[in-house]
Amino acid sequence: MIDIILTALLILILRIGQDTLFLAKIDAFNRGNKLYSMSINFFEAMYAITVIKIILDLMDKSIYYVLFFGLGSLLGGLVSSTIKSKLDNKLEGQRKFYARISLDNEKDRSELIQILIDHNFEFTVDIKKYINGNTKTVLQGSLDNRKRMHELKEILRGRPGKHVTIFRAEDVYLLR
Repeated sequence: MIDIILTALLILILRIGQDTLFLAKIDAFNRGNKLYSMSINFFEAMYAITVIKIILDLMDKSIYYVLFFGLGSLLGGLVSSTIKSKLDNKLEGQRKFYARISLDNEKDRSELIQILIDHNFEFTVDIKKYINGNTKTVLQGSLDNRKRMHELKEILRGRPGKHVTIFRAEDVYLLR
């Protein structure tokens, strides 16, 4: 009986580790850290194959070990999301984004500008004449963190006549 409990705990711990590595790899990729993502992917692939091999070998003894594999996946997701939220809070002020919003409609422009002011966004406002003769209002500015980027996206969602570009500020260069 002790063997079964220890084996089940081992499966649970191995699966939590596998899910944590997988989600860390995805998070690193989403943050644009390709080297970190590829490194995790290398270790995660070897680790995953080892865990699956262990499970397949143990399934000959009892099919219930598959339940511990699934439970480990569930707990691994919870552990990973907890770690991710702690990292997001820690890195909150370290990530900056640049946003550029091009608006067609003058009525939407004044309403949107007031909403952005109410939400404490700081953007410059320019009227630009394009080479095709169109005139548009262009709002540009920096966003302090990912949370502010998502807040801006929610404000802009569903508004017609706009073109929005948002990217990490480390990719913005000032050329003189």
